[in-house]
Amino acid sequence: MLRTNLAEARLITELDDYAIVAGRSCVDCDENTSIYLHKIPRPGNGVNGEQGDPQSADRYTYPGKYVDYESKQLVEKTRMFYGLCYEGQPSLLWLSEYRDGDGWVKAEYLILVGDDGLKHRYNENRQPSIFYIEDTKCVELPGITAETEP
Repeated sequence: MLRTNLAEARLITELDDYAIVAGRSCVDCDENTSIYLHKIPRPGNGVNGEQGDPQSADRYTYPGKYVDYESKQLVEKTRMFYGLCYEGQPSLLWLSEYRDGDGWVKAEYLILVGDDGLKHRYNENRQPSIFYIEDTKCVELPGITAETEP
């Protein structure tokens, strides 16, 4: 059983030995819901006891459209996919656009899930993996509309 210390935790899916969880690390705060990855405790995978301290887990953007909390101007658009989203490999993929001055910058963040753990890749100003999101085993997590954190 996976236990987390996240508030409003919700399991999105399992991807190999990892649970993809949505939640927040605090209650009654200005923090947005985020995506967290937790290694699932299973015999033989080197994880003992409870997992899921939100202070030690990496925090990732929940997909959606984000407006600046002061100006209410749209400042970020992010899509997130999970499954076989990169060359048939288990992965998580974020395709983002964020405001930079008067224009938008595209970026891609990819996490490959493998036998030797997680591999992270970041591309600014391009989204080379967009080709792979057409795979039926690559699922898009529906986005939200939210304000940026103060």
